[in-house]
Amino acid sequence: MQRKDKNGIIIACDFCGTDWDEVLPMIEGHRGSVICLDCVRHALDAVEPGDAEVECTMCLSTVQAGSPRWRRQDAAESANADAALCEGCLKQAAGAFSKDPDVPFVWKRKSKGQ
Repeated sequence: MQRKDKNGIIIACDFCGTDWDEVLPMIEGHRGSVICLDCVRHALDAVEPGDAEVECTMCLSTVQAGSPRWRRQDAAESANADAALCEGCLKQAAGAFSKDPDVPFVWKRKSKGQ
């Protein structure tokens, strides 16, 4: 997410509203969407099927009703109120963070049935 400020453009996580400080690990999606590592951690524990069709903020694909997705329930007012994350983007972000040696994160993939 981007917003204009008197000092220029501010990059912030769409899901929680945290401003990027050029240190905090974040991943960019389509049209300037961004998710931070903290939100990926939360999403991995809380992804679940939803009741309605939504658009994934990161990849812009349609997430059908009943398909797994995640929305941050405790987001700041500065966050994108409509931000939703599909399961595919969640796995891609978790995998990317896991591969980055500068990011203190290891994704332990759950096998089917867990």
